[in-house]
Amino acid sequence: MEIFINEVSLEGQYITEVEFREAIKIFNSIFELIYQKVKHTRLYTEDSHIYANYEAIKGSSFQASLNQLKDKSLKQAFVNIVFNKLNPKQWRTEQLHSLEDLFDLLTINNDYKDVRSTSLAEVAERKLQNYQKEYLLINFADSSFKITHPNIKNCCFITIVKNNDEVHKIFIDGIDSKFSLECWLEDKLNLSKLEYSIHTIEPPRDEQTILQDNTRFQKTSLKWQGRYIYYELTTGRYWYVDNLHFGKASHLEVFDKKGFHLGEADLQGKIDTDKKDKNKTIDLS
Repeated sequence: MEIFINEVSLEGQYITEVEFREAIKIFNSIFELIYQKVKHTRLYTEDSHIYANYEAIKGSSFQASLNQLKDKSLKQAFVNIVFNKLNPKQWRTEQLHSLEDLFDLLTINNDYKDVRSTSLAEVAERKLQNYQKEYLLINFADSSFKITHPNIKNCCFITIVKNNDEVHKIFIDGIDSKFSLECWLEDKLNLSKLEYSIHTIEPPRDEQTILQDNTRFQKTSLKWQGRYIYYELTTGRYWYVDNLHFGKASHLEVFDKKGFHLGEADLQGKIDTDKKDKNKTIDLS
């Protein structure tokens, strides 16, 4: 698997320092997830183009925009996460695409844009030469890379045409948020979504809990508090995510095969029987 930073997605789309600051936070969260979840991958970047030839805050290069950040720790976190922790390589030192070939990006307006000598062209050529390998482009938030992916939710679809050959278009996956990366990893690498954060102000999704283990649990058609009830295959117990609690208070409710309450469980499935409530039942009919 190879991951490339899409420098072309720096389009001067941020009007203020605040907007750019939020975009860097999003970018950092993407790479934190890559650092946590993805093994045996290679990150490629192009420093000179990211810092010199593309705008972030409108009218300012990426480097100048970084220097405008009031939160200097955020800037340092960006440098540490993207360029230190993941130890990226410069793809130009291994460049495969030829500048004599044409590489055109299909834009959201159905126009074509020349992207020779960019990460887009390099990924396109690599995919042509090794179609069995997975490639992913990381876009900066709020760019024009918004063509919806036909198969993976919350991801974008990038189309490159080499040498005006409309018959053999090259399709590349792109993401611009942590959630879109979660969706991509789940679809492509069968990795479960990111673990639930205690700082979240929404209840956990089913796949962020022990319920994601489909060898242990079977999703039923029954619901309680708007959440699906899961049947535990080996014990006959019934589980669901408590939809009224979030963050540190998040938990699952566990019932026996007759629908009587057994206690509360943490998101990893450890049941606290001291939380058993004899007045709490569920209808399993």
